[in-house]
Amino acid sequence: MNTPEPVVTTLDRIIGVVSPKTAGERVASRYAMHQFAYDAARATTKRATAPQNINPNDYSKQRDRLQLMREAIDLEANFAPAKVINRKYAMYVAPKSYHAQTGDAKLDTEVESWLNEEWFPNCDITGRYSFFRMMEFGVMGMNRGGDYGWAFMRPGFDERMGPEDIVKLPFRIQGVEPDRIGGLYQNVVQNDYVGGVLIGRYGEITGFRIFRRGLTVQQYTDPIDVPAHNFVHYTDPMCMDQYRGVSKLDTGIIPLRDFYEISGYIQGKAKLAAALTLFTGSIGAKIPQSGGGAMDPYQSSFVPGGQPVVQQDIQYGQINHLLAGQDIKFPDTASPGPETQYLMKMLLEFVAQSYNLPHSFALDAAALGGVSARLESEQAKAEFDRGQAVLAPRATRIKDAALADAIAKGVFPASVGRKIFKGRWGYRPHPQPDLGKEAMAATILRQNALLSPMDWFIDQGMDPETVANNMSRWTSIQKTAAEKFGNDVKEVFGSGPGLPASTSINTTKIVDVPDTTPNTKDTLTISNA
Repeated sequence: MNTPEPVVTTLDRIIGVVSPKTAGERVASRYAMHQFAYDAARATTKRATAPQNINPNDYSKQRDRLQLMREAIDLEANFAPAKVINRKYAMYVAPKSYHAQTGDAKLDTEVESWLNEEWFPNCDITGRYSFFRMMEFGVMGMNRGGDYGWAFMRPGFDERMGPEDIVKLPFRIQGVEPDRIGGLYQNVVQNDYVGGVLIGRYGEITGFRIFRRGLTVQQYTDPIDVPAHNFVHYTDPMCMDQYRGVSKLDTGIIPLRDFYEISGYIQGKAKLAAALTLFTGSIGAKIPQSGGGAMDPYQSSFVPGGQPVVQQDIQYGQINHLLAGQDIKFPDTASPGPETQYLMKMLLEFVAQSYNLPHSFALDAAALGGVSARLESEQAKAEFDRGQAVLAPRATRIKDAALADAIAKGVFPASVGRKIFKGRWGYRPHPQPDLGKEAMAATILRQNALLSPMDWFIDQGMDPETVANNMSRWTSIQKTAAEKFGNDVKEVFGSGPGLPASTSINTTKIVDVPDTTPNTKDTLTISNA
């Protein structure tokens, strides 16, 4: 037990005057109860207890959410670890391509062409960013602020328009940063409203209150309520009844602040040590008041009070003679020490853990090595896969709305409405600790029909149709070149990859064994090939 043991109180002493036995029993009972208590639930001078209110949507939690957003934005703007970990997370979680899977190769090509050439590059209502860049902004915004949003927009819309005229308008989306949802200064919490989120009777989200952020002054004005069906809300909360998420740096802000301050002090010390050449100190030597003697080339003088001072110019390569009893002390430049280095590393580990990423992968790739390299890489990949699963439904909803608008405009026939929405997002390939082993493993899995080439190409950030076209073209080039010189293609370029003769991965072959026992079924034996 770390909490203080029960002590004798003033009341115990008063009771002890009348009945020492009763006072002793009181103290003994408190001590016994203490043995069954939870230390973490008791307030001490070493730590504070958790607040009694655990409601994730109350006023105090929303106030802290806004402050965490300010802290995260400030750290990302001024300190590299906060900036780089957010960008790295967004690199692997945001999609970078889309691949239609309608079951019709011709329709796949048409859908991908329309999205990649017509809508993805022009989806931003401001005309500045592509769809995939907007998804990356969404991930970074959600990481620092807790959530993010995209509003469906139709430039030129007027309430007096009819449905036919509205459909003719272009379909666009607008990115909404978390500080604009509910505003940064209006911390309002009610039973049907939490920080910009409008809540229905059954707890469902019915709309979002979006504020306009001033360009010249920090003001949030002109709020409008956007219906939930016209707004895509992106958040990754820790509990299901939490309407507004908090920054992913919620547990990493304090370590980041400490690291920021410590590194600043270390840099200041290094600058001071570099600026100061040396320190001199006298331990009892006396300088002749006439200035003559061995130190005559270096004029001596006296400061007020009669204390002699030696004035010498320190130059590169110069040998200076000191008085007898005088020494020189150079400033210590061995900083930071081992303890401080360990502390700084531990602080960065806390920052990476706030993103659920191993420190080596998130902030120190040089630490990846040994048997733990693959484990840490797979741990990071699992977190990125989870993040992709959170974002994918939001990205799909936006993409499907764009395709539905294309059908309404006549770009695609209504007959393909059931299958036109099928597809898969492509992501940046996850870095592998050993590319050779990964390639060998993929080859073996492909040869044993345990891996889909199309899925593998998408996972590697490549378009399967483009790869197939390039491979066919390369085969045609090989054949033409070989025939030009009267050679066989296989003699020049080989027969392609084959099953390795010896690999570190065991493959299995299932062999049927003839049944020699009456009234028994055939058995299977598995042997290593």
